[in-house]
Formats: sequence, structure tokens, C-alpha cells
Amino acid sequence: MTLGQLVEQLASEQPTAEQIAERVAADRQVVRDVIGLDISDEEFDKAPDVLGNIYRIAAEKVRVARGAAA
Repeated sequence: MTLGQLVEQLASEQPTAEQIAERVAADRQVVRDVIGLDISDEEFDKAPDVLGNIYRIAAEKVRVARGAAA
């Protein structure tokens, strides 16, 4: 397989901007439905990256735990 073919394969596996936008819109609607509040897209955009912060905290705890085990 050539490098060009590998790049093409990788590109085909990545979601398009349109697919990402559709997924974000669907996820936001689920949140609106679950919490029962009408949150605007602007409010979502201003909100902190909660999931990203959780991943960061979890990763730090794993690093600390590994350091303590060593």
C-alpha cells in the first residue's frame, strides 16, 4: 500500500465537518431533553469543556497512581 493510499484511507475514516456538526446538534438536543431546559447553542459554546476536564483529571490521577506504585 502506498503512502497516498494510506492517507486516503485515513481521510475516509474521519468524519466530515457536516457529520461532526450533525453529531454535535444531536448531542445537544439530548442534553436539552434530559435536563428539560432550552439551552441555546451560544450557551453551549460558552460552557466549559466538562468532559475534557474529567479526562484531564482522570489522566492526572492515573499518572500519580503509577508514580506511587513505582
